[in-house]
Amino acid sequence: MKKSLAILLTVVMVLAVITSGMSRSHAALSFKDVPREAWYYEHVQYVANHPRELMVGYAGNFGPLDNLTVEQFIKIAVAAAGKGVVVPSDKYWGDVYVSIGLELGFVQPGEFTDYKRPITRAEMARIIIRSLPMITGEKDISYNENEIRSRIADYDSIPVNLRDYVCKAYQLGILVGGTDGKFNPNGNLTRASAAAVIHKMLEPGLRTVYTPPEEVWSDEEFEAYIRDNAEDFYCIARIENRKIYLRNAVATTPTLLSDKNNPDINEILYECTKTMAYYAKKNGNAFSIAYSEFFGGYVSLGYHLVSDKYKPDIELIIYAEPQMNYIAERYAPGEQKNPSYYEWTIRSLADDQFILDQGFFPGKGMDKTKFKWTQEKYEKVLLHICQIVYGPNQGIAFFDFAVEKVINDAASETLASEKYFGVLPGANIEIAYYRNPPEAMNRNFWTSRPVVRK
Repeated sequence: MKKSLAILLTVVMVLAVITSGMSRSHAALSFKDVPREAWYYEHVQYVANHPRELMVGYAGNFGPLDNLTVEQFIKIAVAAAGKGVVVPSDKYWGDVYVSIGLELGFVQPGEFTDYKRPITRAEMARIIIRSLPMITGEKDISYNENEIRSRIADYDSIPVNLRDYVCKAYQLGILVGGTDGKFNPNGNLTRASAAAVIHKMLEPGLRTVYTPPEEVWSDEEFEAYIRDNAEDFYCIARIENRKIYLRNAVATTPTLLSDKNNPDINEILYECTKTMAYYAKKNGNAFSIAYSEFFGGYVSLGYHLVSDKYKPDIELIIYAEPQMNYIAERYAPGEQKNPSYYEWTIRSLADDQFILDQGFFPGKGMDKTKFKWTQEKYEKVLLHICQIVYGPNQGIAFFDFAVEKVINDAASETLASEKYFGVLPGANIEIAYYRNPPEAMNRNFWTSRPVVRK
């Protein structure tokens, strides 16, 4: 009797997955060790409250910093595949799920000698790729190994027999590297990180899929375009050695932005100007550039969905001397810890006609969540610029954060006040974002610069 009770208690304590098809009628789970502001909060809520209860905690805790073991991940994969499992009272739950994992082909005999040890990231990739056909229907995943090798700094440390699985998981955006460009194949995942991986595994829309930026103009083509349209770009006095010399109606002497505080500032200015001008011409939109000598000197780059030179839909301000978010200072004094080098304003990422063609009628009381509020061609513009400013990987993290705000704001019925202060996970930049209608109707994201653009 005591042995049976001990087994039952052990099963309850470590239970991460239950039978499929069970509906949850009780309140959503929450955990004492998963604060709402934690980067993994949303992912933990997803796996814990999933109908198949993919991961659950014990005694009110989730254990977000604990390592995930091999048998626990096999259990998650079996549950995600919809396999209902009842663990007999005289059986150890791990043995039961491992046996099913072997039957399904998620693992092979002899691959693991210890199922209770922490699983590595590369081993997790293998189980993910083997289980995907049954879980999401994804199979026959193609990839360019040379491209992936060029993006993973520690590619050669991936065990040879696991490289195919790692490349496929990386290509799908389910399991990717960190902001340092490394995949860390032999490292372990915490339960919090595992929750994020599982969330992406089951929700493809959340995946970080790498798409190489579009090839824009060559330097020669860009500079010829500026010369041919000089009347539209008065602020560009001249371009020499890939550096843009600036002027305005008051400060007429050609001037470079000071790189004392931001060594990459002139490179970023050149590349962002070239890129935004290219997309504006390609998409039939407009591009603007303005220079001010105030606040140590700054440049405003504007991408206009319509030809309104005074109200760009995507605006990037680059400061030579970092500044504080004046709206945040007014309404949330002291919450921004460090000054910002960049200020983004994103008013829209979709043409009006694109929204109307979906059947949306302003003022009709329609459910805005049913419509798509961003257009792929404008997402591409914003993503490309973000990657120039922050680096290929960190740029994606900021892009995802900003676009989520744009979509949520566009789909909401009211413009509620919201804020975000602190370091953005995956980007290594500090964001000072404070929106307080009606004083701050636009989405202004003030950010620091990364030490290294990765």
